Amino acid sequence: MVAVRDEVAEVVGGGTWVLLGGLAVSLAGFVFWLVLSRLVGVESVGIASAIVSASGVASTLVSAGLNIAVIREVAAEGPKAFTTSLLLALVLGSVAAVVTVPLTYSLGYGSLASFASALALLSIMSIAAAQSLMGFEEFRKYFTAMLTSSIAKIAVGVALAVAGLSVLSPIIGYLTYPLVLLIAALLLALPVLKCSEDLRPSVAGFKSLVKLSLSNYPYVFSNQLLTMLGVYIFAYLVREAVPTGTLYIDLMISLAVAAIPGSILSAALPVSIRKGADTFAESFRVGLSLATPVVVLVGGASTALLSTINPDLTAGSLPLKVLLTSVAPLTALTAAIMALNKKGNAKEIAVLGLTRLTVLTALLPVVSNYFGLLGASLAYLLANIAPLPIARRYVKIWNHLAVLWTIQTALILMSIPLSSYVSELPLALALAAASILVMHVTRAYTIRELAKTIEIIATHILK
Repeated sequence: MVAVRDEVAEVVGGGTWVLLGGLAVSLAGFVFWLVLSRLVGVESVGIASAIVSASGVASTLVSAGLNIAVIREVAAEGPKAFTTSLLLALVLGSVAAVVTVPLTYSLGYGSLASFASALALLSIMSIAAAQSLMGFEEFRKYFTAMLTSSIAKIAVGVALAVAGLSVLSPIIGYLTYPLVLLIAALLLALPVLKCSEDLRPSVAGFKSLVKLSLSNYPYVFSNQLLTMLGVYIFAYLVREAVPTGTLYIDLMISLAVAAIPGSILSAALPVSIRKGADTFAESFRVGLSLATPVVVLVGGASTALLSTINPDLTAGSLPLKVLLTSVAPLTALTAAIMALNKKGNAKEIAVLGLTRLTVLTALLPVVSNYFGLLGASLAYLLANIAPLPIARRYVKIWNHLAVLWTIQTALILMSIPLSSYVSELPLALALAAASILVMHVTRAYTIRELAKTIEIIATHILK
């Protein structure tokens, strides 16, 4: 990759903006709940989080799969698919708004159902608008929209809390996020839309978008609900708050690391379609290689990391190591899903997603009963491994997967006995450095390639 193809460089740069957008949303969310809990109290935040959860469940149940489908269709069909995406989002959002009502009433907050419904509608509409920016390869604009809406959420929530609106301040603040994201994405997409002579949605385009959304549904549904579903079943089985909370934190950490290669592969889909290229194998290699030192660092320092968050979480150290070994197969599965989306292979996409979700729900009750928190982590790992024999025919990444996955797993396993003799954090840093050296020696990803990738990232951010 030293002489980098233009489209691969674009994928890396675009993936950087996608990752930064995700980080902006996550950081803003943390700040939002932290500040609002101090201003309006834990009870008001608890009510608001329940409303947000009800809306989120309804939105996910109705629209999972829409995000990838929008990227694919907008990249392939252009501005006409943009208006088609907004039309489908309006339909799905309206359904989600209705579904949200009984979910809100069941929680005892029926008086706030209108806010939950509005949040569900706007969330789905904003997803279609924001993902369209990615389809147009406007990755910097995507980041701008995500950052702007995240800042607006905090500003409105804090302003209303200071004004004394108590429980409504976090709810309206949270409602501000998709509203501003929708408006910002529409405004940022205008230059592209003005170049099109026909923006009218077509029946054929609508059907194609619906078909792709449904085919991606199992995969995206499992992505979005795998954590909630896994944690819920685990909580039901063990009936203990601390192990359940530990599992949730472990999953969040592992998914944050997986976002590094995931963001690059998300950018690979529109670039591959619009450039008529196949960037998935190289995007997989680059993304997983960049994630490898992070996987090893976090895995090696798992106890120190968890104890810093809360000393009660240290029991999750070994399960976190197991979850981190799932980053490689999850990335491989994502690469296959994106490659299939480029071709529009709806059936194969659905099969991969259903396989992962089925394996998780089948294994989790059994292994959690015998092995507790560690068992739940193993179930998650196996759920990501299970679809790989099916996925192997769709993208040529398997040599890269074998090498990088072996490096990650071997160094994480080495950290377990060595931590008895060496302080964990220095050991983790040394192992992370060793992973870069091993990748270089095996030619999986050389130091020169790493330097070139960093140069590409810096160029895209600074230009």
